[in-house]
Amino acid sequence: MNLLVTTLGTSWQIVPELIGFTNPKTFNFFQDNSEAIALRRAEQIQPVHACWIVTTEGNKDLEKLGNWARLYSMPLTVIVAKGINHFSTPQEVLLMRSLIYKVVLNAKDISSKLYLSLSGGRKTMSADMQEAGNLFGCTAMFHIVDKTGIPRDMMNELFQKDYNFHHANSFMPLVIEHNIRSSSVVSGSENPIRQKDYPLHIPCNENSFSIMYYEEDGKLGTEITDRKEQSSQLYANFYSKISDLQRGRDIFRKLYFLPPFILKTIQKTKVKNNKTAHKLIALFPKAELHSHLGGVLLPSEIIEVALTVRNHYFKSPIRTDLSINDIFRLKYKDFNLFYENLIAYICQFENRKTEFESLIYDQYSDDTLFYRIGIDKYQSLGNFQGSSLLQCEIAIKKTLEIYSQKIKSDNIQYLELRCSPQKYTKLGLPVKKIIDIIIDVLDKTGIEYRLLYIIGRENSLSEINKEIEIILHLLKENSLFSKRFAGIDLAGNENKGDPETLRESFMPLLKDCFHLTIHAGETESVASIWKAVYHLSAERIGHGLTLIDNIELLNHFINRNIGVEMCPSSNNQIVGFHDRIYPLVQYLKKGLKVCLNTDDCGISKTTLTREFLLAADLCPELSLWDVIVLIRNSISMAFVDTITKNSLMKQFESIILNIIEENFNENMLY
Repeated sequence: MNLLVTTLGTSWQIVPELIGFTNPKTFNFFQDNSEAIALRRAEQIQPVHACWIVTTEGNKDLEKLGNWARLYSMPLTVIVAKGINHFSTPQEVLLMRSLIYKVVLNAKDISSKLYLSLSGGRKTMSADMQEAGNLFGCTAMFHIVDKTGIPRDMMNELFQKDYNFHHANSFMPLVIEHNIRSSSVVSGSENPIRQKDYPLHIPCNENSFSIMYYEEDGKLGTEITDRKEQSSQLYANFYSKISDLQRGRDIFRKLYFLPPFILKTIQKTKVKNNKTAHKLIALFPKAELHSHLGGVLLPSEIIEVALTVRNHYFKSPIRTDLSINDIFRLKYKDFNLFYENLIAYICQFENRKTEFESLIYDQYSDDTLFYRIGIDKYQSLGNFQGSSLLQCEIAIKKTLEIYSQKIKSDNIQYLELRCSPQKYTKLGLPVKKIIDIIIDVLDKTGIEYRLLYIIGRENSLSEINKEIEIILHLLKENSLFSKRFAGIDLAGNENKGDPETLRESFMPLLKDCFHLTIHAGETESVASIWKAVYHLSAERIGHGLTLIDNIELLNHFINRNIGVEMCPSSNNQIVGFHDRIYPLVQYLKKGLKVCLNTDDCGISKTTLTREFLLAADLCPELSLWDVIVLIRNSISMAFVDTITKNSLMKQFESIILNIIEENFNENMLY
């Protein structure tokens, strides 16, 4: 049922005006008022089925109102405050306020859409009605404005003579607020205010008009006054306490407006790797800062890309009699022959996807054995994709289309994709064309994204210098790339490409203040991280697992706001953490900027949501608060301009606030 609630002073005709606005299908008082009609449509005002009116005792206009209601068969219930007439004492004002609160509370409990009018009663009653709407929530609140300036007593005479109310076109309804949520003052405590504790027992009004007299006790008004006085100081103290405790582990600012007991629950709730937690975290918007294009495909998706390439480029069926080892021996001898045989070989598994997965992973198909296998073995699991597969336009497009669907289904709303365009040129595609293909596909997703250009540590110094020249040229000549370029990723095996020897080569990039992230501290000691920061001025570190071994360096990270991109699945699969401490929560407790990522989501067979759940397995003390901190950190650490970053912050915090409000319970992750 849709309800209209208003107050009534001495101007009884305001009720027809209101109903004419809220129920245009039944009462067409505003038929000539195009502004009102447009407003109704714009604000999506739905017809009301009944109207509740709060008024004082001794109102002489009730008889006139009753005659009008009976004439039009409009269900009206008048709630009269017994013993209240002229508001001659503060107690009478309090009692009327309490009654208005109670009427709105009960109306909210039974209505589908609740409209509140701030016109029709004394000023204090209108103010109390507005406060009730802000406390208990409503669909919309509006005023009725006199457009003509005709004195009210003259208008009264006109309405008394003409029950058709053609003069209603002289008034303008104005919606001042809509879709108001209930306030934490009434709903956000451990003891929320409920309708059953303050019932009105308004009967279902089948007739057009009824009057009920109510003797108000003022308890609801007093309770709300007390709660409002307590809440101001409570929020200030709680915010201060939370901020002191976190030491930089900040959540989105809007969440501090949640009731303290909800914030405490978020803090104490430990994340469990179960369906409930997966469902909640999957709803959260997320940012992915560490994802390699060369490792995004699952084995079944590699087959899908290969079939697309075969159907597009090879008019007749292609076959290969070579073993996979023989095929890969061709890679550095005759790449054209290698690629044709590779596509033919993969396509053989079109109906044997499980067999192909076993071929790639061998014993590591068993997830319990896919653990602590080392960086070289891990990288070899990507041999069928990356630079082997992404050598033609259709392969790059299809891979990105598959990946785009995965990140959208995982609710990733900001992406920094790492790619190596120079590795995808073996069949003649120029680097600029490859970048244009990537940008074209990702632009169509609607997701905010940036590109990180990978420079491989395993390359020779001359190759690295050439790659840097290519990047600088692209930034100068390709406006699309310049717009989407986030920075440089120095990636690859840490025991190669020492940062100290690379500093001179990287100087042109450093001079132009390009963002730089470096893989370090995953398979090597903390010295690898130190070199990345002090020799190449890295703003972020990929993995950074050994940073915990040097507290002075860790504090330097905190002071300089240097971020760490952790990837639980690949970290566990490469290094192994089931039998030792994964440093994620230690980093969070110290205030280090750290976020979670997938690394190579195809190779690791993961999603960003699953990374949070694996982090909970590796760190049983990980809380829901920590999850939100990690999400916020990912935006804070992003290589993006301030305007975009602020926009993402607002976007993420609004979504997360709504999710928590809609899904909150004290055991929300169990």
